[in-house]
Amino acid sequence: MLGSNGIHGVSHPKVDERADVPAGTASFYFRTRKALLQAVATRLAELDVDDFSRMAELADDPATQFTGTAGLARIVMYVNTEPWLTRAKARYELVLLAGRDSDLTAALSASADRLYTLARTVVTQWHPTESTPDPALIDDQATATLAFINGVMLTFVAGQPAVDNPEHLDRLIQGVIAGIADVHRD
Repeated sequence: MLGSNGIHGVSHPKVDERADVPAGTASFYFRTRKALLQAVATRLAELDVDDFSRMAELADDPATQFTGTAGLARIVMYVNTEPWLTRAKARYELVLLAGRDSDLTAALSASADRLYTLARTVVTQWHPTESTPDPALIDDQATATLAFINGVMLTFVAGQPAVDNPEHLDRLIQGVIAGIADVHRD
């Protein structure tokens, strides 16, 4: 509901109706609107952590298409399909609210941390195995990669996709990582 109708599309009576439960059920379990939104944030974080964990397992298996930057690109492209697109819309609604609500920030932090870990893994895989990159470089590359893919996902949410296939996105992600490496060399 949040992803489809925005923050104003979520209320206790609307949740009751959508869930086909007796009137008052949602407010019994979640007394306030804030508690209801906190529950949505917690559930989104659980779904995200489950998805990221599965994707990280796939990324560890070289036999899959989910390794390295190509795998990250495929994962990001899923956000432009359902049910991930509606979930992304809901997440962005909550992220905007979280700027004014520390409880929402805490609920969303687990998925943000997991995504950062995935980005660090991908960036580390990008470097030749015989090299030992500077941890500060890895941090900067992971941060820039996350900022970039968040921007790409936002274009999906806005209905104006910046990229339309994982191969193109993979090249762009590699460019971001390489660009940060160049900056560190200077």
